[in-house]
Formats: sequence, structure tokens, C-alpha cells
Amino acid sequence: MAVETTVATGATAAGVRPAARPRRGRYRLGIYLARLALVAAVLGAWQLTTSNGWLDPTTYGHPSGIWDAIVHYLPSSHNLISLGATGEAVLYTFVIGSVLGTAAGLILGLTDTLNDIIGPFLAPINSIPRIALAPLFIAWFGLTTTAKVVLGVSIVFFILAENARAAVRSVDHDAMTMARVVGLGKIAILWKVVLPSAVPTMIAGLRLTFTYSLLGVIASEMIAATHGIGQDIVLYSSSFQINTVFAILLELVVISVFVNWLFTVAERRLLVWQET
Repeated sequence: MAVETTVATGATAAGVRPAARPRRGRYRLGIYLARLALVAAVLGAWQLTTSNGWLDPTTYGHPSGIWDAIVHYLPSSHNLISLGATGEAVLYTFVIGSVLGTAAGLILGLTDTLNDIIGPFLAPINSIPRIALAPLFIAWFGLTTTAKVVLGVSIVFFILAENARAAVRSVDHDAMTMARVVGLGKIAILWKVVLPSAVPTMIAGLRLTFTYSLLGVIASEMIAATHGIGQDIVLYSSSFQINTVFAILLELVVISVFVNWLFTVAERRLLVWQET
């Protein structure tokens, strides 16, 4: 009887799985088709309203004009120079801000005395609008990559410092106590207890950090710069080349999606131990 029950259960499970997978596959296909339909509807309505004169295409642009701008602007040497200038500043901003912010957050999270002294200053300093500081940084460093990087780091640093400090504080209290009881030092606690537990939170913070690195650099370029995507946005907006502006924005979206995918892959690799 037990054997028959086991066989029947196995047969039922084996029968359910093939049926469940097609349903899941059809659902996902339906979701993708719905997304494509939504995008097509928005673009179609946009093209229709501008073609009929209900919206001024000079002010609002139109999908066919954006496609022409993508074809002509994105492969141009001007765009490659601007993209290189912005990418260089974003890379420096991300690396410097991530290292300094993560280190500061981990130190504050592991050291109660420093956290009590320095912690209360983080929120007030972080509340200062960075755009208001951009002219100051430009006056100090000139129209250089340094000015853009300093502005970006001033944003990224506080995000990761708070993120890393919160990650340390969220580590299981019993695990931290046990680590201290067995005689682990702060460095050993950091590597063996804190970092494995804080990886998901810190990866999420790094993903957000790239976005803010890009925003900080482009905002700095829009105020004053010799080259960069931000300067191009201002240039083409002021000359009412709106389609080119949308092409630049679409370029930034594609870059952000690709980098976010890289972070997702890295997170899966780093957290593979959670699946075992």
C-alpha cells in the first residue's frame, strides 16, 4: 500500500510539473506581449498626435524623428567623445565613492564610539543640495573631470556610507555576540560574519550608486563642462533639437539597464552559497 501510494504520488507530481510549466510559459509570454503592446500604443499615439499637429513636434519630438536622431547622432564622433568624457567621470565617481563610502559605513557600523560622534553629522551634510555646490566645485577645480567627480562622489559617498552602516547594524546580534565570545577580532568579524550577511544589502546599494554616479556627473556637465552627455543635452535642448535629446536619454537608459544586468549577475554569483 505504501509503495502504491508513493508511486501514485510520484506519478501525480510528474503529471503536474509538465502541465505547470506550459502555464507558466504562457503567462510570461503574455506579459512580454502586453509590454510590447503598451510600448507600441504609446509610440503610436505619440506619432499620431504630432503628425496631426495636435502636439508641436518641434517642442515634443516624435518617434520617427527620434529614430533618425539615433541613426545619425549615436554613431557620430561627437557622441563618442561626449560618452567617453561622461563615462570616465562616472567610473572614477563610482570607484572612489564606493570604496570611501563602504569603508566609512563599515567602520561606523563596527565602532560604536565613532558612530556616536560622527553619525549625527551624516544626515545634515547629506541634506545639502549637490547642485548648489556645483558652481563651488567648478570654481575650485575648473572645467575639469575632477569637478564632475567631486560632485558625484559627494552624492555617492553618503548613500553607501548609510547603506554599509545599516548593513552592519542588521547583522544577527547573536552571531555577532558568538563571534566576540570565541575571540574573533574586528577584522575577522568583518570578513567572516558581517560581509557574508551584508552582501545583499551592499549589492543593492552599489546598484543604486551607479545610478547616482551617472546623475551627479551629468548634472555637473549640464551646469558647466567642456565635453559630456550633460553638455549635449543642454546644447540640443536650447536649439530645440528635441529628437536628439530623446535619443541621448534612450542611450542613457540602455547603458543603465546593461549595468544593472551586470550587477544582477554579480549578485547571483556572490550569493550562490545561499542556494545550497
